[in-house]
Amino acid sequence: MSQSNIQIPSASRSATNWLLVGASLVGLAVFTNVEDPFNAPKSWILYISAFWLLGWIAFNVKRALADSVLRIAVILSSLFSLTLFLSFLATDNKFVGFFGDYARRTGFLSYFALMVFFLAGAMVINEKNIDRFDLVVLLPGYLITGYGFLQHLKIDPVKWNNPYNSILSTLGNPDFAAAVMAIFTVLSFALVVNPRKVLLVRLLAALLMVLSLITILWSQVRQGLLAGAIGIGVIVLVWVHQRQKIAAYVLAAGGVVGAFLAGFGMLKMGPLQNYFYKVSVTYRGDYWRAGIRMLKEHPLFGVGLDRYGAHFTQFRDATQATRVGRGPGIHSNAAHDVPIQLAATGGILVLIAFLTITGFVAWRGIIGLHNRTGIDQLIFAGFLGAWIAYEAQSFISIDNLGIAIWGWLLGGIIVALSRREAPTATSGIVGKKPTKSDRGRVAANAPTSPAQPLVSYLLAILALSISLPLFLQDSALKTSRAYRVPTESAQIANYQALVRKALRFPYTDAHVTVAVAGQLAQSQAIQEATNMAVMVHQSDPLNIDATSLLLSIYEQTHKYPEAIALRRGLLQTDPYDYTNMLKLGQDLKATGDLAGAKALVPRIEALAKGSAEAKQAHTEFGA
Repeated sequence: MSQSNIQIPSASRSATNWLLVGASLVGLAVFTNVEDPFNAPKSWILYISAFWLLGWIAFNVKRALADSVLRIAVILSSLFSLTLFLSFLATDNKFVGFFGDYARRTGFLSYFALMVFFLAGAMVINEKNIDRFDLVVLLPGYLITGYGFLQHLKIDPVKWNNPYNSILSTLGNPDFAAAVMAIFTVLSFALVVNPRKVLLVRLLAALLMVLSLITILWSQVRQGLLAGAIGIGVIVLVWVHQRQKIAAYVLAAGGVVGAFLAGFGMLKMGPLQNYFYKVSVTYRGDYWRAGIRMLKEHPLFGVGLDRYGAHFTQFRDATQATRVGRGPGIHSNAAHDVPIQLAATGGILVLIAFLTITGFVAWRGIIGLHNRTGIDQLIFAGFLGAWIAYEAQSFISIDNLGIAIWGWLLGGIIVALSRREAPTATSGIVGKKPTKSDRGRVAANAPTSPAQPLVSYLLAILALSISLPLFLQDSALKTSRAYRVPTESAQIANYQALVRKALRFPYTDAHVTVAVAGQLAQSQAIQEATNMAVMVHQSDPLNIDATSLLLSIYEQTHKYPEAIALRRGLLQTDPYDYTNMLKLGQDLKATGDLAGAKALVPRIEALAKGSAEAKQAHTEFGA
């Protein structure tokens, strides 16, 4: 890459800092004093950082439109945002559509913020400031991997309620942690093979790469290894191509064949199935089929942004519901495939816009490789390989914000560096008389308005004000859960007052409302808890938490007609749940309707013949 004599003004330095530091904090953020310690804080930092960058983009978009590549990036980003907004308007639950489902937070606001990171990366990154990305690789990389090491060695200072293996890192799930470490493995390898880096940086990168690979192995997530191998393979392929093109073609062909064999192995086919197959991949197939059915039945706008979990039971098939060892009680709130997830929840327009942006980045990646030679080409291949590693894992994983931030940022960087003249913000080009094309670049790179920092900080404050109620209610819920339900009547009122604090905000997540209702029900405030759960259920009949709480209250208080009405409703939204059929039969029997209970036995038998539920139905209902 050619080095220019261009100075970066303070506006661009600030934008670069917000871009790179913001992305790093999104990946690292963990707040232990909130109910959702992983996804929620990542979303809040994402909003604040993106809104600041949005102010910077607003003052620089005109000059960006003067560049043909950035103009395409702006147009595609705008179209993606527009399609997301239209799907948000069509989403039945506006809170979830805007913020995202609880413990996921991938609604309109998060995807809009990710798009802002992509566009800001394309506009602000250049060949002069890209060296700052070294710290983004090394510092977050060591923190994420190092925390995984502590967890594996069982010296984690936080005692997580962890249903997985020990490797959660700052992502909250071994699959997510392995995916991020795979991306950092590729970026570390790119630093190791870059002779322009000082020896210390290369040694630190080499150590990080080794530690990341070890931690991925400990996580037992094979797709992490595969994604990392694909990304490193891109760099190696470019290196080989520079020396022997025929060998590169052979290597590429072998890589394609290997990738296909690995993919078939994940699907329990071919000679590599013993190495790559995990039963969890089979479960992912269940989620993919449900997502595809959602798109088929709701092609234009999907089932609603981040509403996959609410609609899952309606669109899953009998294979998933009756799978041995899992059963109908296993739900999912994501398709475990990013394109399918976006298609299912946003519709065909969102999918097309997303795939177009992805194709644009891939196209710019090819152009960027073509326009470079030698070390410059190898450096660019490092960013491209890391982005491809992200894309590879996205086909079998969730678009967790801690992973997605790297994919969108790397996409923007690829677009930025693929240009022959990387974007800068300067008043002129030093050392030559400006030509006509230079004058266009100079106009596009005029200094940013002094009002830009003010607007950016005002937008960041707006994002903070949007996030603050979510933080406070989540923190209040976490605090109340630390207390046991008192048994002495004198303490119950104080406990209930503490629990209600989570509801004293301008807007409240339904998950928090139902959780508070559950705590109130346990502390003898049955009617209040019922009213709260009914309110949530009426506003969102597909809210599983509210339905479950109401059923628990009704059946424990012997209000069987109310429970029967809810369970009959579940027959429509969850037609394969034979456990619900059994409990419906029990409720019908409790009201004296034994004939109605007997009528459910053939339905249970049809779904789960010979199961414990079928045997119990025969015994209790006399069929």
